[in-house]
Amino acid sequence: MKRSLHIALVISVSLASCAKHPVSKVSVKVDDGFSGHFSLTTCIPGVAEVAVLNETGEGTTSACPSGDVEITVIKPSRSFRIEAENVHVRMSHDGTPVHLSAQIP
Repeated sequence: MKRSLHIALVISVSLASCAKHPVSKVSVKVDDGFSGHFSLTTCIPGVAEVAVLNETGEGTTSACPSGDVEITVIKPSRSFRIEAENVHVRMSHDGTPVHLSAQIP
């Protein structure tokens, strides 16, 4: 009985260590006609958390995500997500995220 408890504990710890990293969520507003590459500068104090892209696909956000990042794209006609594996996160030398980029279809 004691051995089966030990095995269960080892399996539980193994599964926990394989769990995904937490996903941070960032929202960005764009016009209906926008599609293509965009980039966000992150962790900017005093700006809105929901980024608004300009006509060249650039924006800023006060959000300071950690780990994987999922982006919610908000268009006037619909909203959708860009999954974390499709978002590029550039970090500074101290590990702070400074730039996000992705593609809006």
